[in-house]
Parts: sequence; structure tokens; C-alpha cells
Amino acid sequence: MVILYELLPINIQCDGAEKMLTQDRPPPIFLGDDTALDFLNSVAVPRATEFEWLESGPDLLDWLVASGLCSEDELCHLRKDAFTADIEQAARDIREFRDSFRAFIQTVSGHPNLLAEHQMIGTINSLLGSGAQYIQIDQAPDISAQAKPLILTSKHQLQSALDLLPRIAAACAYLICNADFRYVRNCEGSGCTMYFQDVSKNHRRRWCSMDVCGNRAKAAAHRKHKKR
Repeated sequence: MVILYELLPINIQCDGAEKMLTQDRPPPIFLGDDTALDFLNSVAVPRATEFEWLESGPDLLDWLVASGLCSEDELCHLRKDAFTADIEQAARDIREFRDSFRAFIQTVSGHPNLLAEHQMIGTINSLLGSGAQYIQIDQAPDISAQAKPLILTSKHQLQSALDLLPRIAAACAYLICNADFRYVRNCEGSGCTMYFQDVSKNHRRRWCSMDVCGNRAKAAAHRKHKKR
């Protein structure tokens, strides 16, 4: 049985959704090679300055769209004034979950044998059980490459602000069940908090990116060498 993680769009047209990125904050950074790790990196310290992309309810909705976890059509009904308090609470709950998930990743990164014993598994399972989810039989995306033309897909609806955290938890569950945690790493840049999944051929990736941390580390090493 094959179960694929799928985001279920709700066909709602949204007029004039406002983006709340501040002028002094860059766009969200997506360098993790995995949605759950990009979620961890929704608060980060690139170039010694901390940026929080889930600071408010509107921030959260904008980030969910930018990350591809949700579509604008799914979220536009939650942008209405009637949902403001619910979205702000969801943002607080999601930031708290992010802190717990970061502690989990710090523990199991490089140590996949610790996965099954960690309490985060139970936490995520509870969140998945609270969301509006169901499974359906669908056609395989590439029938020619499949032994069978039909697959089982897991679909996740967004009916209220309470469904946002289970949607994120589903992405975290996908990482847990599919990633090789030997190659889930924290960037080696000084003070950098960003995580990534090393999918390079030789598994030698060290930096969140060369532009953010790699070049800075090389420049520091060059200065140190010149002082000798």
C-alpha cells in the first residue's frame, strides 16, 4: 500500500490578500531541501540578525503560502477579520510546536536510532489525529512507472485555524518517515540556526547556502590565514 502526502486545495477565490512582510525583513528562506526543515528555518539568524517569519497571524498565513504548504485559495477565508484572534492563537501554538520540533531535530540529527523512542512521535500522531483528514483512492501520477495504476492518498482540508498545525505536523511526519537522519544537519556557519537535508551526491554539504554562510566562513578563514 502506497500512501502519499497531499495538500487538498479548497476552491475559494480571494481578493487582494495583503502580504505583511516588513521592509526590513527579507523574504522567507527555503534552503532546507525539505518542507519541515524550512518550517524550522522560519526563524533564523542569517548574517547575525534574527528574523521571525511567523511573528503574527498574517505572517503565518503568508509563510504557509510561500512554503507551498497551503494555497492562497485555501487560506483567504482565514484572512477575514472574524478569524483574527484564531489565527493569532494558531501562530502562537505553531511557534511553540516549532520550538519542540527543533529540540527533536537536534536530538535525532545524525542519530536515527533515537527516532522511535522520542516523545515527539506521539505528539505528531496526536496532531495528525485532530486534523480534518481522510484517505482516497486516486490514479497514480505516472501509471507507466507504477506496478499498479491506483494509489492511496492522504488528503488534508483546512476548515479552520485549528487545521493549520496538523497540516504542518503532516510535513514533519513525512520528514520523519522518509529522511535519512544521518544527513539532516545544522549549518556549520558560526551562530547559524538553519537546518537542511543534505541531498548532495557525496553528502558533503556544510552550509545552509554559500551566499549566506559559506562565503562568510571562507572569508574568515582567509583573513585568519593572512594574519599568520
